[in-house]
Amino acid sequence: MIIYEYKNKSYLTKPFSFNFKNEPISEREISGEGTVYSVTSIYVPPAEFVQESPYTVAIIQLKDAALKVTARMEEPVQIGESVYYTKFENGAYHFKKFV
Repeated sequence: MIIYEYKNKSYLTKPFSFNFKNEPISEREISGEGTVYSVTSIYVPPAEFVQESPYTVAIIQLKDAALKVTARMEEPVQIGESVYYTKFENGAYHFKKFV
């Protein structure tokens, strides 16, 4: 999993601004491991995801960065469980729990 760092802050996407023209934005690979911070199940999704419901969405506190990421879970999880990044697909980060 790649994150971007600019002026001691971390981002999941590369920050962009015309003010950054002479300032370095660094890229760093992290493990993608984290802890479930919050979790919910979606039973009435937007039209494009109806065929996938119900599905689980969680907020993950990343282990290697001061970032939280909203993610689709590949199985049910509980707050406090350890998880890891598996892929980025259809605009969503996907995580799985450690077994």
